Amino acid sequence: MKKILALLLCVAMTAAIVACGGAGTQPETSAPTQGTQGTGGTSSTTTESAGTTTNTTINTTTNNTTNNTTNTTNTTTNTTTNTTNTTTNTTVTTKPTTSTTQTTTGTTQTTTGTTQKPVTPPTPVSKNFDENNIILSFGALSDIHITGSGNNVANSKFRAALAQLKLEAAKHDKNGLDAVTVAGDIADTGKKSQVDVFSQIVKESGIENFMIVPGNHDHYSEASASLEYYLQSMGEYYFKNDVDRSMISKGARHCVVGGYHFLFLEPTKYSSNCPYDKDVMEWLDSTLKEITEKEPNAYVFLYTHPMIYKTCYGSELSGGSWYTTYLTETLSKYPQVVTFGGHLHFPVNDERTIMQTAFTSLGCGSVRYLAIERGYSNMASATVPKDAHDVSSGLLVQVDVNGNVRITRMDFSNNTTFKTPWEIPYPTADGAHLTKYSADRASSNKAPTLSGTPTLNVNISLTTGVVSGATLTVPAGSDDDLVHHYNVTVKNETTGQVQAYKFLSDFYRHSQVSGMAKTLTFPLDISATGTYTVEVVAVDSWDAESGKITCQKQVGTAGGTISAELPEVYTDFEFKNGTVTDTNGKFAITLNGATVVNTPLTFAGKTATVGALKVSKSGEHAVVKFKDYTASTLTNFYNSDTGFSVEALYINYAPNSKQGIVCGTHSPGGWGLAEAGGVPYFFTYVGSGSINISASKATSQTELNHIIGTVLYDSVANKTYTAVYVNGELANSGSYTGKVGVHSTEAIGTAFCFGADIGGGGKGTDFPMTNFVLADAKIYAHALNFKQAETAYKNAVEKFGK
Repeated sequence: MKKILALLLCVAMTAAIVACGGAGTQPETSAPTQGTQGTGGTSSTTTESAGTTTNTTINTTTNNTTNNTTNTTNTTTNTTTNTTNTTTNTTVTTKPTTSTTQTTTGTTQTTTGTTQKPVTPPTPVSKNFDENNIILSFGALSDIHITGSGNNVANSKFRAALAQLKLEAAKHDKNGLDAVTVAGDIADTGKKSQVDVFSQIVKESGIENFMIVPGNHDHYSEASASLEYYLQSMGEYYFKNDVDRSMISKGARHCVVGGYHFLFLEPTKYSSNCPYDKDVMEWLDSTLKEITEKEPNAYVFLYTHPMIYKTCYGSELSGGSWYTTYLTETLSKYPQVVTFGGHLHFPVNDERTIMQTAFTSLGCGSVRYLAIERGYSNMASATVPKDAHDVSSGLLVQVDVNGNVRITRMDFSNNTTFKTPWEIPYPTADGAHLTKYSADRASSNKAPTLSGTPTLNVNISLTTGVVSGATLTVPAGSDDDLVHHYNVTVKNETTGQVQAYKFLSDFYRHSQVSGMAKTLTFPLDISATGTYTVEVVAVDSWDAESGKITCQKQVGTAGGTISAELPEVYTDFEFKNGTVTDTNGKFAITLNGATVVNTPLTFAGKTATVGALKVSKSGEHAVVKFKDYTASTLTNFYNSDTGFSVEALYINYAPNSKQGIVCGTHSPGGWGLAEAGGVPYFFTYVGSGSINISASKATSQTELNHIIGTVLYDSVANKTYTAVYVNGELANSGSYTGKVGVHSTEAIGTAFCFGADIGGGGKGTDFPMTNFVLADAKIYAHALNFKQAETAYKNAVEKFGK
């Protein structure tokens, strides 16, 4: 009797589905369009014109398919016989198919399609994902960033992602990958040509259903890559799943695949917390209301490029352009919603990338390259790790016959998957499906552990006394999940200076936690001697911290004594008899208004009349030009293994904004001793940027000041170390990636000035002094160490006035 009742119930349910047009809002069809699968059903065409609606329904039932109908799921019968089909105690699960074609012109809209989804049985069903009965598989990608045609990096990564999604879906889904969705940033700069390349790759992939929404990059440049242009480029066939395009001009659409609903929408701008058009917001609410009232136990998949504020990892990134606060109130009414966001490029193997609040939110990672929040010391830029382009990721989402969902995190770079999949049971009114991945996970999280001893490795040149290539090697911590980053504190016990670092671990590039490095090495900016104490703490994704491990090292005395003896000067400038000469004939010197006169000066408490270069008003200066180097060869001097130093003895009677002492800087090359508001600093162009290391206080306006700037390039580490000394004491130092640059124009690149900075015409037109005296200047073909800088100051005091 139970079997007979079950059969009658199944037949009644099937009839109800046919009568109301299936589980969704569209009627069923028996003839799927190109690329879909189907064996029979109901075909319906609805034509709407202004003021007139005509509905025609033609039912066609193909013989011998009663037990195979796509509207009957989990149907069990004892014995059912048709003309050629017999099922005995068999559960038949067939995959829904969807074929929708819609054209909108003016006020006329035509829709043809199907929405078929298994109906939840009246008896309790399993909430465990059933990989043997998958009815829907789709990829969820973001941030593809197509840059152009050909087999470039972006295109290759996109093709690889599609191929891997197909293979992964086919492992447990006999019908393979149903669709691919993209949450924005498809065209890197919004060019139509980039959209067309994307469309071509889509068509070559053989994947039937592609559903997309644009991101902010899609509106760069020509601002052409709107949703409407994607329709134009991809063609109607790839928009066949649309069931509502009424908001397409405002970046929103409603699609159905396999009976499941997909909503896509984009904000009006990427600032001010990413607002949405008022009509789109009303459309979203009414659409979700209609869908969820009809199908309360089925998920609705929603895509928008920015993250939903205060949901998954990165959704609180500062700036107001990375997240939206405008959708939360609406989405919170519908616990069936699963959102997919991009924009951030954040790692999908961080467990915070799925977060359940009043709904479920997911980050899609990035096909092109990875990014992360600001604040880490070992980065290529503020949010991009040095190996960011080694990571390509996305999601494979699968739905089983009971409506449960599994999300597999795809590691496209290594042709595998990250960690274990996430699984969420079908949605229920009591919200039980929203508890597994909530923020409460932090309360049960265990703090990482860290043991062993870190090692401070400092390479110090005993001939220059300058530290180069300081690194810290740390034994990796362990965690119940993964160590996200390390907090490092470095204290110079001799000077009291404390440096704080935050180093990102390598978790984002490994498919499994077990693959993470067992030791990590981080660069440190150490360029002074002293006793250093280092403390290291491991931190996991939930900000839980391990205990500290420490080490201590004496820097500057190990292996020998640092020499205080000065090296030979490259040249020593002399100011006498009304002119400037250099002792070794290395420079050609031209006075431009500046004069050389005997001047009464005070230095270190002593007063004497000495020969000096004097600038009385703005524009007066001297130009000093290398004789032995050209603009193309001067890099050999600036970036030699021994480095170089510049020494000056001067007084600036009229401090102003920026003023050149001994200075030759013109982007993108050069160096200079200068003052800003009377505070001395040493400026260099290193790599692709400008570097300014400044003293902490202004110099004297009543007596001479002694200043030295040093540069040492480490070719192995590709780093430049600079330091500035005032009156024999270290005032500041730093280390930077790259070499000191040289301007390519001869008159600029090979020259510097006394009393100004070299300008575009090869004269001292930039940063002029107005009342300035230079009593001595030297250049060394060595980077002086701290002891040598002290010696140089003592020598200057001793020789003053003699």
